[in-house]
Amino acid sequence: MNRPAPGAITAESEPRKRRRPAKSCEQCRQRKVRCDRNVPCGPCRRSRSSVDCSYRQALRSPCPIAVDPTALPATQQGTSTTNLDPADHIIPEVHRQDLTEIVATSSTYRSEARNAVHGPASTREPPSPSQHGSSVRHLQERLQRLEEQLADPAAGADQSLERTLRDLCGKVSRLEERLSQSVHSTPGREPGREEHGRGAQEPDLPSTPLRLHAKVRKMKLFGPTHHVYTLDKLQMLGSLTGKEPQSLYPERKVELANLIKECRNLRKSVKKEQSLKTNDPVSDLRNSIPARDVCDELVRCYMDTFEPVYRVLHLPTFGKEYQRFWEEPSAKVTPFLIKLTLVLAIGITFHPRRGRAGAEHDTQLVQSWIYAAQWWLVGPTERLTSSLEGIQAFCLLLLARQMGALGPSNWLSPGSLLQAATAMGLHLDSASFPTLPPYMAEMRARLWTTVLELTIQCSLDTAVPLIIPSSSDSKPPGNLYDKDLDPDMKQATTARPMSELTDSSIQLLLHESFPLRAEAVNLIHDRSKLTYAKAIELGNTLRDTCQTVAAFFASHTPSPTTPQHQHQHQYTNGDLRPTSFHRKFLDMILRRYILLLHLPFMRQAATNPQYHFSRKVCLESAMIIASYANTLTLPATADLDDFARLLIAGRGSFRGPLSLELFSILGLEVITQLEESPPSPFSSGTTNPLDELARATRAPLIKSLEHIRDQIFQVIRLGTPSLKRCIILSAMLAQIRAMEMGEPVQEAVGESLVLSLRDCYAALQDSAAKSQCEVEVAAMATGSSLESPTGLTGVGFGAVSLCPSLLKGLLAIN
Repeated sequence: MNRPAPGAITAESEPRKRRRPAKSCEQCRQRKVRCDRNVPCGPCRRSRSSVDCSYRQALRSPCPIAVDPTALPATQQGTSTTNLDPADHIIPEVHRQDLTEIVATSSTYRSEARNAVHGPASTREPPSPSQHGSSVRHLQERLQRLEEQLADPAAGADQSLERTLRDLCGKVSRLEERLSQSVHSTPGREPGREEHGRGAQEPDLPSTPLRLHAKVRKMKLFGPTHHVYTLDKLQMLGSLTGKEPQSLYPERKVELANLIKECRNLRKSVKKEQSLKTNDPVSDLRNSIPARDVCDELVRCYMDTFEPVYRVLHLPTFGKEYQRFWEEPSAKVTPFLIKLTLVLAIGITFHPRRGRAGAEHDTQLVQSWIYAAQWWLVGPTERLTSSLEGIQAFCLLLLARQMGALGPSNWLSPGSLLQAATAMGLHLDSASFPTLPPYMAEMRARLWTTVLELTIQCSLDTAVPLIIPSSSDSKPPGNLYDKDLDPDMKQATTARPMSELTDSSIQLLLHESFPLRAEAVNLIHDRSKLTYAKAIELGNTLRDTCQTVAAFFASHTPSPTTPQHQHQHQYTNGDLRPTSFHRKFLDMILRRYILLLHLPFMRQAATNPQYHFSRKVCLESAMIIASYANTLTLPATADLDDFARLLIAGRGSFRGPLSLELFSILGLEVITQLEESPPSPFSSGTTNPLDELARATRAPLIKSLEHIRDQIFQVIRLGTPSLKRCIILSAMLAQIRAMEMGEPVQEAVGESLVLSLRDCYAALQDSAAKSQCEVEVAAMATGSSLESPTGLTGVGFGAVSLCPSLLKGLLAIN
């Protein structure tokens, strides 16, 4: 026998028994807790719910599921009908509209409830519990109004409306139950809510701490996808990976130990046979090292210049290895030997007698050291370089390439260094790995800071966006003397106050501005986000940082009148001392960011007076950087300081005031002034005061440009075959002179190009002849074969053919 569908009322069915009216509030009924029937009730007050405590009105059908059948006339299916009470009548049309709205609201809310319980089908977040409560209350109120009207004896009902209402009541009831489960199982539920079995919160996935394999010769960070985390779940394999894998099998201890040793040796021999055998860049790297007295000078030159800024070495450890190197010479290529050759290659740049002290200063020898370091990093020994010593060698290699003829490399770039350091976990705070020794933790922080400095410098030079790992949480290194650190120490040393000058003070001083410079680099590379207000804000902050740097060196750098004994006493505990080189170097670095921030607006300042402030800031920063070339007095080399030697040999941003980027800004400013206030025609015996004032304003700028041009030309005479800067600056000065005199610009620029090319060619010829003479003298003294000078292949006077294209480019720019 087929039973009627649940909730369906037929003419033959007897009326259901009505339930007792619910006296608890609606919220307690949903939570299924005891209600004290107060307004508001106790459970609602304790739950601190945002839903108001509400009670259902006294109805004939207190439950939304069971509508009182006595208040509804029975109807027959099909064509059979039952006579209605004469007082009954059909529900007005307005009630039909209310029911339609309820059905639509229920459909929408059911979709939201499904997303809240089973997860959204799209990226939309599920509604909050307060939204659930308000929607349920709204549905209940509208249903109550319909039930009151249906239960009214003066009202009648249609069979279809009755069935629709019953189905809707059942759906709403089931929806309330599911919403109650979802609200109670919400992870962010309010405290004090009572949980039931099916509404309990699901446990969170426990986070697995990353593991760092930190050894002296190798360091590697195991990422979250590494198989080691899965293998840890196997207890036996965990014991086999210990230092004594045979501990589980004491009866076979000797046999297992011998087998492991034989397999390891066989593996090494097979890998050695399979490795590529190519000639090393230097067949005998040990014998290429100059005498110890020369090495001592070159190491000291490096320590006095780059090491305080880019902390790479631990001085006591390096000193011990350096002493052992001379006491126990070995022909084997070791990480220390690679680091030593790179330190010597950098120190040669700052040696006072560079190019005049014999073969130890030969440019080809420096290049061979750099190639040997590259071979050691990426050659057959690449796997052995995944250590702190490998990162140290990589940092020194990048600095050495920027100090010679090789220049920066796109393949061995700070981007590769950043990736290698990240793979070793240097970007993570050492506190995450409690087993790390204090010495290694501090060296990791120092090296990561150096990696960031080299990376942001490369980003500014090559227009490559700055990409720092988002998971980086490494803390800056401590303000410590190198003597405070020891590889065998067990407990960390307390950092010195920041006001105290230590071996790491200069690195920390520069690192404080790293967030500002990183933001500036991102805006420089993404011009769509660079606004004038942001450029002014960042530029002013960086200018304040320049003032902070100046105040630091003013308080810690001794003046020339300071007695020598006081100067030595101030640095009793430290090996690295701040000098004028570091003051100029840091100031040049910071002001370059200011220049590049305002440069886009400075180019538009001639046509848009709104950007006049950027023009002023660029001129100020460019003149300060240009003033650092005043100590460069070539061809005289007796009084050159370390910063002047850096300008001679440096590449990229290390060229500072001799860079094309800087003197082009000064030249653009002078030409813009001439275009804004062209000299008036001279009359006999009279001068224009305004012209004299404008000429006096331009004079310092022109003088700086002429000095820079002369020094670049002298650098060419020293053997650096870099002609573009000298040729462009000569043409720029010719254009300025022609504009001042009112002469044709194109003819003056063309003639200047021809003359400058001839001068550069003659300078290269003199340098090549001098180098060839030195090679012949060295060959006669040593009996070795002659080698042709490098860097002059293909250079001829036919380069004058470049003049028309270069002239066209200059005219297009200016």
